[in-house]
Amino acid sequence: MRFKDVRPQPFVFQLRCDRCGVEAQYNVDDGFNNFLQIGFDASWGSDLGDGNHVELDICHACLKQTLGPWLRVSPAAWATSGQTSPSNNFMEGVEQRPDQDQDLL
Repeated sequence: MRFKDVRPQPFVFQLRCDRCGVEAQYNVDDGFNNFLQIGFDASWGSDLGDGNHVELDICHACLKQTLGPWLRVSPAAWATSGQTSPSNNFMEGVEQRPDQDQDLL
């Protein structure tokens, strides 16, 4: 026999871009869809510090502004399945990879 109980668990309900300060909530408008959350442990000898944990919350607009020329962007598998068309707006002003199909952008 199983007896269940409900326990409150902490969760992230709001993100703030570490660069520009724009905020998003998980259940409002697009939620966290336009944010990138990065977290990793730096390796020994890293310029980020030996064994440091690094985190970053950044909106897609800031990601494009800061790293745009180096981003390798191609349509996601779900976007090419024929159920929806990929967005072309993100790549405006961003250099394409040589192997990218020019018609997609």
